[in-house]
Amino acid sequence: MFSLFATMLALFGVIFLCVGSLSISENTVSQDVHSPTENYLLWMWQRRLYIYSAAALLFGFCFFLQVARRKINYTEDSKAHKAAKSNNSSEKDADVHVSGVKIFYGSQTGTAKGFATELSEEVENLGISAQVIDMKDYDPDDQLVDE
Repeated sequence: MFSLFATMLALFGVIFLCVGSLSISENTVSQDVHSPTENYLLWMWQRRLYIYSAAALLFGFCFFLQVARRKINYTEDSKAHKAAKSNNSSEKDADVHVSGVKIFYGSQTGTAKGFATELSEEVENLGISAQVIDMKDYDPDDQLVDE
């Protein structure tokens, strides 16, 4: 984090010096009236829009780099997790005991029914029996004995 801040500060300094060297002599007040510090502060005040813009660009670039770095780390971690999971999958498959899946849906237009049917097909492809049940036809008191 410190190296990122140091890089950002160095870039800001370079941009600041480049903008400063463009036109130091544009001040309307002669340099004899103000001290060098006052001239510098006046120059900074006159070019504050450029300074703010450069700072905003630098902060945006640093934020982009941090997001990209986190995304790369997340992708590497997820790949490592998937590899570890695939190595341990044979051990976990022996421990899973599922007798069946009940998928309940409630729909007025039929969209939920279609989704529930697709979901049941996916579950059955995994080798687990699935049952699609409309909630308006299901009465838990009647099914309690069977379950």
